[in-house]
Amino acid sequence: MQLPRFPQSKSEWKAALSTNSSDEKSSQWINKDLAPTPKAERTWSWISLSSYWWGNAFNASQWSNGASLISVGLNWWQALISCMLANLISSTVALALGRPGAKYHIGYPVLARSVFGMYGQLFFVWVRAVVAIIWFGVQSYFGSQLLGVLLRCIFGNSWWHMANHLPESAGISSRDLLAFFLFWMIEMPFLIVHPSKIKFLFAAESVICPLACVGVFAWCVHYGGGIRVETLASTTPISAGGLGWAMMNGINSCLGVTSALLVNQPDLTRYTRRPKDAGWRQASSIFASKTLIFFFGIGATAATQGKFGQAYWNQWDLLNAILDLFWGPAARAGCFFASFGFTLSILGVNIGCNAIPFGADVTGLQPKIFTIVRGQLFCGLVSLAIVPWKLLTNGSSFLTFLGSYNIFISPICGIVIIDYFFIKRGNIHTPSLFTPARGTLYYYTKGWNLKALGCWVAAALFGIPGLVGAYHPSAVAKAATHMYQMGWVLCFTVAAAFYFGINVLLPARVVPDGYESDAKLFEGFADTEGYLEGDALVEFRGFEIHEGQEPVSGSASFSLEEKV
Repeated sequence: MQLPRFPQSKSEWKAALSTNSSDEKSSQWINKDLAPTPKAERTWSWISLSSYWWGNAFNASQWSNGASLISVGLNWWQALISCMLANLISSTVALALGRPGAKYHIGYPVLARSVFGMYGQLFFVWVRAVVAIIWFGVQSYFGSQLLGVLLRCIFGNSWWHMANHLPESAGISSRDLLAFFLFWMIEMPFLIVHPSKIKFLFAAESVICPLACVGVFAWCVHYGGGIRVETLASTTPISAGGLGWAMMNGINSCLGVTSALLVNQPDLTRYTRRPKDAGWRQASSIFASKTLIFFFGIGATAATQGKFGQAYWNQWDLLNAILDLFWGPAARAGCFFASFGFTLSILGVNIGCNAIPFGADVTGLQPKIFTIVRGQLFCGLVSLAIVPWKLLTNGSSFLTFLGSYNIFISPICGIVIIDYFFIKRGNIHTPSLFTPARGTLYYYTKGWNLKALGCWVAAALFGIPGLVGAYHPSAVAKAATHMYQMGWVLCFTVAAAFYFGINVLLPARVVPDGYESDAKLFEGFADTEGYLEGDALVEFRGFEIHEGQEPVSGSASFSLEEKV
């Protein structure tokens, strides 16, 4: 057996890095992962999507989310109501954002072309990619903390009291650094799996992770003698007039946790077998799973706080506290299975919520170099440069900014939803998504939809004063603080309202010339997956389209088979 030859010359490296194959040539606008998902790769059912949400909901961030709501002055039931309202919003938004992907089988980077323009989409894809790669590093650190609990259960004191050979300035111990790299290495094999085939990971975690959470919750309630909600009293006094703002702050906090997952929806629903697979059953899974894990997190903390003497909101802190108090075979076995389930959840979150979107994003930014799988691997490699333990211990200002990214992401959600459901009425012309010629449907103004860009900027500006106040509370008025407390809802609503209004005043061309009557029906184009009579089927067949050039009949980027 002959081993592959390592590239030596510049031309060999260029050929190795290219996304071309023997009969396929990528371009700036298309490669095999940007083209509409072929039928052979449409393997996700509604069970796959529901498994994705059930598995990923039961993670460390969702479990500890109650701490942020209690800290602003809400009691347990007020926090739960805030969570349920946020989950109702997020499930509705996810349902709406997943619709274009399920109907036209395109991911977010290609869908963004129809909204923001052929060149404008590059900026909005980049916005999401930056957030995804940072969170991949942060979630890997969370996973390493849970993996550390698992290894403590196996190796006992030899792991827990491992000698530290790192200076204090490193911000991490030798033990935790080893756990981080072990978890990082566990993640890497999953990064080489294409999204159309990764559904089995989500199916496994959708069973194991909820069982782990139920087991820990049940033990905590039994040990604490019930859920003692009175122990979750906030140190922040709240007046009757401030209750509404505190609950709005809680809703905003819950939406912030799921914000990135919402805009990721087309990257997953593009692989569904039928559009209804991304329908109400997926939405109900989002609401139910996220509400349940929130209740488990609050309930487990309330049950054990009186016995432990302090609140353990993080899953790894809770499990380590159990091991400290009840060290023995039973505690080690129980915490082993719990930490395994929690670790699996973090793995699924990082793959489904960070690696896949980042892979799709860099594929949209550099399709000649990246495929989704290459992008996922690149995400894993570059995430090491994030040095997440430094961010979590010393980067409080940076984390404040990172936590406020919802004021930049939520306007994108609002604009995409208005554009698809109200402006285009669900009609996307698929060939135009891959045609960067001047005057074509999605070229807009030199490749930018200035109306969408202006609405995004205007909506984000509503949250900027509050963001400044997060760093310097005395520098802004109280009204700015309140605006920031409702940042997700406010920025989403402003962007949606502005974009709808400006398109009423300045109507956009939403269909190719001569096909206006076909756009009268809602999702009339969806019956043929975005093709009109005489259109050639968009496939990745190795022909490069240059700016200003129309695709000619028989060009290799479009097959000759007509789609009517």
